[in-house]
Amino acid sequence: MAGDPKTGLPSAGAPDAPGVALLITADDRTGALEAGGACAEQGFAVRLVRAPAERDDCAVLDLASRHTTPEEAARRIGAAHAHAARFRCHKMDSALRGNWAHDVAALLTAGHRVGLLASFPNAGRRCDGGRVFVHDVPLLETAFARDPRSRLFSDRPADYLRAAGCDAALRRGDVVVLNANANAELATAAAQCHAERRMLVGTTGGINAYVATLRPNAVSAAPPLLPLPRPALVVCGSLHPLSRTQVAALRCAKATLDDGESVVSTLRGGADAVLATPPDTQVEDAAADAMAAKLAAMARDILRRSQAPTLVVLGGDTAAAVLGERELRVTGNVAVGVPACELDDPGAAGWSRGLRRIVTKGGGIGEPATLARLLPQPEERGAGSARSQGSFSTRVAQ
Repeated sequence: MAGDPKTGLPSAGAPDAPGVALLITADDRTGALEAGGACAEQGFAVRLVRAPAERDDCAVLDLASRHTTPEEAARRIGAAHAHAARFRCHKMDSALRGNWAHDVAALLTAGHRVGLLASFPNAGRRCDGGRVFVHDVPLLETAFARDPRSRLFSDRPADYLRAAGCDAALRRGDVVVLNANANAELATAAAQCHAERRMLVGTTGGINAYVATLRPNAVSAAPPLLPLPRPALVVCGSLHPLSRTQVAALRCAKATLDDGESVVSTLRGGADAVLATPPDTQVEDAAADAMAAKLAAMARDILRRSQAPTLVVLGGDTAAAVLGERELRVTGNVAVGVPACELDDPGAAGWSRGLRRIVTKGGGIGEPATLARLLPQPEERGAGSARSQGSFSTRVAQ
């Protein structure tokens, strides 16, 4: 087989290796970009695209299926993975939200054997004895279980798989739920998936560990991502308490949807600013979509008028609404599970020409001080890039 002697992957255009080298799907935008950041860290050239091109090194697709019907989610993942690819993964929510079990059922129907890896130790997620824990708290006792758009009934992935019709596949071993409490166990589980030719369905940490088995000697060519260009517009539509705590820890001006003018003025003055929705925990789907659309329109208008060089978006639905269908280059991570990217077409109509860096973060990802570390105030700067200190890597110990 023709291939790259350094990576072991097929060379671009090799006659026996059609399609992309690595195809990643996800059910929401922050998940797609998280997975892309993990792949960029492993040396892949990553693009978030609407459809993969044959010569893509790593193509990432946002299926936008977390809040669809199970039938529609199954249709979308089936269509996405009909594209030719040498290796493929699907990013699931680390808190078991959404239609991921139905995604697995569709993949099994398409003939894939699946390894489910719900652990991400660097982000405080682990699966032990078939149960998911978040910072050592059983999943059903966390804020994730109260997500108004995705109610949970168990902290055991196998329960969701059985409910989606995968009981026989579990008994046959066509799909296995893999435990991992620490990075060494995560790496072992990912290597098992690779050795058994299973498609990995997992967290960002699981995908990072799996991709590391594809290019074990790769070194990321991504440029330094920190410090972020300033000023930064922070847009928060996530209702998760952690995201709200992270925003509260920022020492900058904060505004709601009724005060966009003050955000423009603050950014033009060279200071960071936050635009956030009200922290309402009782939002129905239609209202949530409408609020996300309003927030997105305001954010894009603010970026055009202020020419702020950095955009930070919190929440998957918010990221999808703000970024729309724009294709992006994913360049790596600025914190654990917090990717950075750039517009694939910086001159795209309707977008700010001053925008240089886009950072996205899932609602429940990070620590209370994550945003404050990424956006230090002038008196707090000068300690060196967090990336250069290695404290924010998604990589797992090999």
